[in-house]
Amino acid sequence: MRIVVAHNFYQQAGGEDQVFADETALLESHGHTVTRHTIHNDEVNTLGRLTLAGRTIWNRQSHGELYGLVRREKAEIVHFHNTFPLLSPSVYSAARSAGAAVVQTLHNYRLVCPTAICYRDGKVCEDCLSRTVPWPAILHRCYRGNRGASVVTAAMLAVHHGRGTFTNDVDAYIALTEFAKGKFVQAGMPGGKISVKP
Repeated sequence: MRIVVAHNFYQQAGGEDQVFADETALLESHGHTVTRHTIHNDEVNTLGRLTLAGRTIWNRQSHGELYGLVRREKAEIVHFHNTFPLLSPSVYSAARSAGAAVVQTLHNYRLVCPTAICYRDGKVCEDCLSRTVPWPAILHRCYRGNRGASVVTAAMLAVHHGRGTFTNDVDAYIALTEFAKGKFVQAGMPGGKISVKP
């Protein structure tokens, strides 16, 4: 099978980065043709605030690059690990438009919580979980304690929930636990598309 695996690396390496490396190696060891498509968050430091905001919500450049890659490689599946912030959810549409099935591993709660962890002020927070527009995150400056950054992250979620990106452009989700799957379903994500892979 021809697979593109896409990942937006964090500035500080973490578990998602390791899973990306391990799973691509595992796929190749089983005879699949894997093309890695990556970007690194170090690029954030080179962008102005407005450019970064626009790319977080809909990155035209990433959309075009991924569309072209999927067509060139004749990829059957594009598996995403992290799209935040530089790939942006625009890449789901690109992969689908290019003819590939779209899979997203839900490593955290980013698609339903601007901070991605459902935690605020020392306790569990689910204020944004079932909201199309996660305005409590703006009110509380949830993303990095910065109202502007919280507005951008909340806008990204609002645009893509409103557009139907997470429902229509993604064929399958992989959750890490039954508990996590339940939280995504509670937030309105399509339960029938979410499988659990511990």
